[in-house]
Amino acid sequence: MIRSATTHDVQRIATLLREKAELFKKRGSRQWSAYLETDLEALVKRDLHAGRLFVYEQGPDLLGSIALLPSLEWDQTLWSDKEGLYIHRIVVSESAKGLGIGTRLLQHVIAVAQAEQEILRLDCLASNDFLNGYYASFGFVPKGVRDGFATYEHVGMPVPK
Repeated sequence: MIRSATTHDVQRIATLLREKAELFKKRGSRQWSAYLETDLEALVKRDLHAGRLFVYEQGPDLLGSIALLPSLEWDQTLWSDKEGLYIHRIVVSESAKGLGIGTRLLQHVIAVAQAEQEILRLDCLASNDFLNGYYASFGFVPKGVRDGFATYEHVGMPVPK
């Protein structure tokens, strides 16, 4: 089930982010390496208060999270304007990998942005072929590459079922 996150979820979301960053490092990727040197609980609290944060729960387990935020300082390094909403920190527990949780979280924020008639944007490492293809499959179109990050904007196509 997808629901809005609360302050009670902050530590669990931070743990998911830290575990994923550690996994990336173990695999030789620098993706999310800054999260290993960041107070993730403070970052998640900022996300919670700055925009919307959603979690995917199954029973007592929090298995994923996604942030839907207004333009942040990071976004302003990649985009020439501050329009729309931005997807950040989509994460799924390794124990739930392959269950479609990331897909459901993305579908949810796409539907939210569409209902609000907002532009929806995201970015990822330009060298991450999997993510670039994954986001394109949801109707995100490439807008360019800046500082090694591919930028995408949703074209407003129907949310995939």
